[in-house]
Amino acid sequence: MHSTFFGYYPVTLELFPCRHQADIAAMLHKNQILPIMKAAITSLLAVVLITITGCASPAHSQSSARMTRDAIVSAKGFVLEDGDILSTPGSFKPPVEITIVAMTDSTDLRIAYAADQVIFNWELNRDELRVDGGPANGQHKAGAGSIPKGKYVTIRWLVTPRHQVIYVDDQLRFEHDGDYSSINRCVSVFPAVGATVTVKSIKVKRLTTALE
Repeated sequence: MHSTFFGYYPVTLELFPCRHQADIAAMLHKNQILPIMKAAITSLLAVVLITITGCASPAHSQSSARMTRDAIVSAKGFVLEDGDILSTPGSFKPPVEITIVAMTDSTDLRIAYAADQVIFNWELNRDELRVDGGPANGQHKAGAGSIPKGKYVTIRWLVTPRHQVIYVDDQLRFEHDGDYSSINRCVSVFPAVGATVTVKSIKVKRLTTALE
């Protein structure tokens, strides 16, 4: 195992910036592989990409990406394939508003923060929204998981200490009341085996007031 670094960021770097990601593999179906972490970090104009076990860097010029603690933005998009995970450099406590612009070429656009994974276009049932881990673990929702293939969607994820809600293109997909107060995680996007996910942006807005 080795890591490849591009640029420099003056903080302590861990192989798994979001440690909860290491638990995801146990929940994936037998046709999936252990996730290979790909985290993106920047300091001013310098970009750091940590790629484990020799994964290629995103398929575009690194200069097209803008990255801060709270955001990852790329005009051309980060292309994620089998096992890749794109995570924010920072970890966040609720209340936060997360906005993700991404698309899948087929199935399995997966996001993580208030759950270990929320799955859109689940490969076994594209209409079912899957929620694994966290306070809403197992609260899967029929008819709420489908997104168009090959088209960017905007996912808005509002998480407060006692509530989470997920919208796709301003359409409510999921809502749950629970204890989210102990969350302190980065935000991640990743595919499953056989899917290619392209991420244009992950943005996290820290809210001063919890909107219950």
